[in-house]
Amino acid sequence: DYDEGTAYAYGLYRNRASLVNANADQLDASLRLTNLQFTDNGTYECVVAARGSGVAPQDEAATMELVAWVAPNDPTITDDYKPNTSNLTLTCTAYSGNPAATLTWYRDGSRIYHDRAQVLTSWRGYLDTQSTISVIVSPGQSPTFQCVANHPAFTSPKGVSVTLGAPSVSAINISPTPTEYNPLLELDDVILTCMTQDGIVPEPVYEWQHDGGPAPANAQRYGNQLKIFSAQVEDSGTYTCTATNAMGTDTGEVLLVVGGFIDIIQGPQGGASTSTMGPGAWVGVALAAAVAVFVLVL
Repeated sequence: DYDEGTAYAYGLYRNRASLVNANADQLDASLRLTNLQFTDNGTYECVVAARGSGVAPQDEAATMELVAWVAPNDPTITDDYKPNTSNLTLTCTAYSGNPAATLTWYRDGSRIYHDRAQVLTSWRGYLDTQSTISVIVSPGQSPTFQCVANHPAFTSPKGVSVTLGAPSVSAINISPTPTEYNPLLELDDVILTCMTQDGIVPEPVYEWQHDGGPAPANAQRYGNQLKIFSAQVEDSGTYTCTATNAMGTDTGEVLLVVGGFIDIIQGPQGGASTSTMGPGAWVGVALAAAVAVFVLVL
């Protein structure tokens, strides 16, 4: 019912679907879909109707299954360790693909065949692939496990690796990074990040101490980070990060110094003079006291 080049104007295919090569003499017609979407998946039917004088009406139909490829996210690995059984479960997931990705496990380069795989449908209709393996954690072993995802929309396989072992604290980073000209000031939000090697399992648990005691009340832990909100001068000191898993533990330290405000106020003759939180009108310039940051990694 549509002439060649005419676009459907309504519904899900508005201005995206049109007939091409709709030539009855050549007995050829094609449907063009532009800006292909995930919702375009499904079965399409082409119906050919024969009509003519003295000819009984006759319809013929053919169907085609359309699959719109959607590349999934790169695979990720999560772990679950049971101390009472020393059992470590690794789950690899490739989210939001169509069709579902294929996942393959390797241990130190050798393929693992005893994984448990399943495909889950997300609320948006995409397909999440999960593959799970279980191993017994043994002291002295440090194998590397790799999960590789294959998908027709990938130009090459995507992989992610984890290594069984003890954490090693390489540094504690401070953000924002204090410098001579940009020191840490009171009321700054400061983030301390305990740096360990990527991809270590079981996932370490991180503990923080301030000068040998608990972290400040205005600090909160988020994974391997300690966030200090509206830092105060009394938050200065040595911060210790301890990373622990079933394979071992390691510790790192950093010295954090938070400077106090120095106000520039109007002097009696309109000139500028300095005061430490003294009375006077704000000019709007705040300078920091001297700041020194030393990083010690044990």
